[in-house]
Amino acid sequence: MRTFKEYAESFELHFNPETLDISVTDFDYSIYNGSSPLLTPGGNCFSHPSEGMIRLILTDIHLLKNSVFKELSSPVLYGYCKDILIPGKDNFSKEWEDQPVSDPFVLIKTAGQLSLQPFHLDHALFAFSFVSLTALLSIVNEFLFGVMGEINVEESDSHPIHNILRLSYDRLTVDQKVAFQALNSVQQAGIMMPLLLILGKISSVEYVKGLISLKMQPEELFMEILAGVARVQTYLGFITHKHHQEKRITDLISAGEGDSIEFKSTLRWDIRAGKTNPAIERSCLKTISAFVNSQGGTLLIGVRDDGSIEGIETDKFVNEDKFLLHLWTLIRNCLGRDFSPYIRTRIEKMEEKTVCAVDCFPANRPVFLRQPGFDEEMYIRLGPSSNALDISEALKYIEDHFVRK
Repeated sequence: MRTFKEYAESFELHFNPETLDISVTDFDYSIYNGSSPLLTPGGNCFSHPSEGMIRLILTDIHLLKNSVFKELSSPVLYGYCKDILIPGKDNFSKEWEDQPVSDPFVLIKTAGQLSLQPFHLDHALFAFSFVSLTALLSIVNEFLFGVMGEINVEESDSHPIHNILRLSYDRLTVDQKVAFQALNSVQQAGIMMPLLLILGKISSVEYVKGLISLKMQPEELFMEILAGVARVQTYLGFITHKHHQEKRITDLISAGEGDSIEFKSTLRWDIRAGKTNPAIERSCLKTISAFVNSQGGTLLIGVRDDGSIEGIETDKFVNEDKFLLHLWTLIRNCLGRDFSPYIRTRIEKMEEKTVCAVDCFPANRPVFLRQPGFDEEMYIRLGPSSNALDISEALKYIEDHFVRK
């Protein structure tokens, strides 16, 4: 099994730059090489729900051969995650016992001394290193103390710091582990500093200052190291954006209806009449279009006004896939296919029933609701409701919110 650096150094993609393009489905964005999906060295597709993530990867792919930051580029980070970590080939985790020994902060805590790389220092660099490391050590102590208060560290012959770091690493998401291993392997940053950076305990500038100090490198390398860190953080920001944006459905229900949350019992089924009704579909489409025209929000289908669960089963589709197919057909036909990137759907089981969350993001242009059998209208969100605008109101809203952007 290869380390991250070994994987990065051997990373190659075979493609014709002129044939690369992004393909959009209802759920993901993917990179295609002509008519076939572009694959990682391990045979996995470059695919993700975030358009920004895929565009970042596509941009970096074009720069791969000429980039001095190939080892920290988004295609390599993505490929390592898909090819190595997700299949359970985490070489770093399996060889953990040999890893912390070389970390300078581990030596401080276990041996009471800091071993710096030997080399002649001028007084300015020594002062820079002393100040940076003193500040970092304080943060390290606070971090270790906090983790010990959260978890039960197993008793063993080794120093507790080894178990704390191992448990802290295991608690990272798979994407955070990719970023961690990239910094550890490519920049030889040890264990503690990448962990603190990824967990938000230190800033990128503090990280770079610490790395320069620990490795006793000249300050001229500051911007070069920082640029590498920025690439990793940019990747991590895009890859986790969807996760941070989407709240659990149970949390949304607990928050109740408001400016950015609305409940609908069904998508098409008129419970009182006992049959499907296009007016029920329009009610859902009104909410979706209003969210997209405003500041975004989430529509929960299968939830009654009082927050109790009705379940999309009431809509009487054969299965969840048929439900989603019908919903996305409505969105494409009534709002427009080009607005699909601003809408995401997800399914969650609750109380042995099913709820569909429709996450909407603000668009960069206005969307109009065009549903057969109804007037064409533009909706916006006003407080906890979706409101139609007359022609003069729509023109003014478009000018204020879209034309001047």
